[in-house]
Amino acid sequence: MRRRLVSNTATWVVATVAAATLVGCGQDFAPPSLVDKFRVIGVRAEPPEIRLTQESKLDMLLVGHDPVAPMCYAWAFCPFAWSKDGNFACIDADVQVELGTGPTATVGFFHVIQALQNAPKVFDKLGLKPPTGASTSGQQADAGCFPGGVVPSGGQGGMGSFGGADIPEMYVLFQAAQASTFGGTCPKSATPMLAKPCADRSRCLAGYKRLTMAPLASACAAFDPAVEKPCPKDPEVCAQNTVCGCDGNNYANDCARIAAKIAKKHDGRCQSANDNPKLQGLGLRVAAIDLAADVSRGIDWPLDTTPVVAPGASLQLWPRFDPKDKQVIGPSQDPKATKPDTETLLFSWFTTGGTFGSDRSYDDIPQMGWVAPTLDAGKTEKLVTLWLVARDGRNGTDWLQRQLLVRKGAPAKPNPLCALGAKCPTP
Repeated sequence: MRRRLVSNTATWVVATVAAATLVGCGQDFAPPSLVDKFRVIGVRAEPPEIRLTQESKLDMLLVGHDPVAPMCYAWAFCPFAWSKDGNFACIDADVQVELGTGPTATVGFFHVIQALQNAPKVFDKLGLKPPTGASTSGQQADAGCFPGGVVPSGGQGGMGSFGGADIPEMYVLFQAAQASTFGGTCPKSATPMLAKPCADRSRCLAGYKRLTMAPLASACAAFDPAVEKPCPKDPEVCAQNTVCGCDGNNYANDCARIAAKIAKKHDGRCQSANDNPKLQGLGLRVAAIDLAADVSRGIDWPLDTTPVVAPGASLQLWPRFDPKDKQVIGPSQDPKATKPDTETLLFSWFTTGGTFGSDRSYDDIPQMGWVAPTLDAGKTEKLVTLWLVARDGRNGTDWLQRQLLVRKGAPAKPNPLCALGAKCPTP
């Protein structure tokens, strides 16, 4: 089977695996939103980028498994990953750095240094070219990027010849498996777990989390025409290499920046520090009720509250988030725009029962319809869990969970939270 190197500039993709059931001669697929098997529906890094002086804490949203079954975990950092047959692995063990075998892990800038110091020999061994923008002439990273202004040496965890590497995205590989997969005893190292693809995906799951590198740049100085390289009269002869100016704007090249008399912050497009999206809660209401304008987005659904609904009841759910928390990602590419571009929030919905109107919604129309399931013969109630996962398209993730009880004979309205003490308007 042909292998391919996962591109550092790959388009952001949210992958969900549909559960399949065979019916007669045809094949019906359960929607991706239905949690009826062992799954990882979210991996979060806090913060969602690798920063110079701050570690990121990693955790995963594991669903559809026996909550009392012993679990095994594996985490490892890798700057370059292979994709083969739906499995992901580090390009070579020499650039893979273990992050631990607990349910959470941390990754930091020193892991990047540790991995990249071996990158040149790995690429030579594999007969591959270094990443675009990588320096192989022994150049070091700017000392201003490092604490104390000291660049680590190549032999002691240094950046080596990849000091100027342009690697916008790196990877954290993970695996979660029931201990029974390993005979009841979890491996003490992440390496043997990650080296072996999951054969039984009802008990073992593996995947990856993309992380970006926060821009490494010294503090901006004032523009000094005496030290800036003079631009040619025709700026078109300059290479079209975007640079970030100290005013926060992007320039097509150094010529354009110097013409504007702006000091350079760093090469490449300006990037704001990326933070995870912030879910503030969930709103709920019965879809058939025309609520007053001040509660048109539903009544707040507390985490510790389990509302009761009738089988087949139709509900509307609203993600609670502050639009002001959406981060600016750079100047707009639309010349007619009067505001900078901001990130777009994608909401993925999951449930152990019932059906959503769709698997996803977006921040412009975030609400989602949900229909409660019918009850199996002889059953009078069923506890259903709902999950909401928010993603910002820049590797940022957040999630929340709620539970409700589907009970035979429960009233179809008003809002199920009203019966539990919530202040509700009269329809």
